[in-house]
Amino acid sequence: MNTTPITTKGEQAKSQLIAAALAQFGEYGLHATTRDIAAQAGQNIAAITYYFGSKDDLYLACAQWIADFIGENFRPHVQAAEELFAQTEPDKAAIHELILRACKHMILLLTQEDTVNLSKFISREQFSPTAAYQHIHERVIAPMHTHLTHLIAAYTGRDPHDTQTILHTHALLGEILAFRLGRETILLRAGWARFDDEKAEQIFQVVSCHIDFILQGLTQRSLKQ
Repeated sequence: MNTTPITTKGEQAKSQLIAAALAQFGEYGLHATTRDIAAQAGQNIAAITYYFGSKDDLYLACAQWIADFIGENFRPHVQAAEELFAQTEPDKAAIHELILRACKHMILLLTQEDTVNLSKFISREQFSPTAAYQHIHERVIAPMHTHLTHLIAAYTGRDPHDTQTILHTHALLGEILAFRLGRETILLRAGWARFDDEKAEQIFQVVSCHIDFILQGLTQRSLKQ
């Protein structure tokens, strides 16, 4: 059993403030108040200044936390993709498997309640981007999007730098994101009370079927060109 404390008191306070800030910023954007953030975190309002400096600095700290969270969760998939790209002729079955694994992992993350605030934060940044989104984009989203585009291109024989290939990749990701952004719609339509592991598996089975249609269709188009 590990008896080493996971965090110091200061690290715990910072973690609580980040969690509260993600919830408040996700709900209200930069209109969220430091008073409400501190109250939700169970911390004195002065703790925000002490640990982060200002509300804007706390907002950027949330962006950093999101980048770290996404990067940590998808690092194995990125490493596996880079290993495949290092091969002279990457195995198509391995490419297919990696695409499915990465998409399944994304579905599992996006159907969990504890990632809702993260999604709200990023969604706000999509419509009204700030320097915070640029940081998240450059750190993790652009590299991951690029890796998936290259995997799809390698499988289908398309050019990974072609705008159409990038759009196809984004459309595929959109299928997964729809279950987070349109969460209430699918819960009501399917008669589900909430997402759980069983529901996530059902979603993955449908999405994986669509992924196969997309990959097969793009491959056929490439062969005809």
